[in-house]
Amino acid sequence: MKVDGLMMTQMSFAVLSPAEFEIARGLISELSDYAGYDDWLDSRYGRYMGYSLGGADAELVDVNLAPFLDWCVVHKVRPSESALDAFALESVSRREIRSVA
Repeated sequence: MKVDGLMMTQMSFAVLSPAEFEIARGLISELSDYAGYDDWLDSRYGRYMGYSLGGADAELVDVNLAPFLDWCVVHKVRPSESALDAFALESVSRREIRSVA
């Protein structure tokens, strides 16, 4: 995306519900690094703010765990935080394409 002649990077940061976060902790090894949901959410917000302030076109995206896990199977990727964000970015892109059509 270009804004005022500058190229902006689009970033999406996935956010799970508290209940789905607890389920995901058993499936995504990186989530065990966090003390709990609030700690993880603070990290997500921090990354979002950092990229936003750095000039990226960043957004937080609510993600449901089941479609994400299905996406992982289809794309043959291990469930991870980076995969969550890739799924969120793809979801936003699909939503934007549908709204244009």
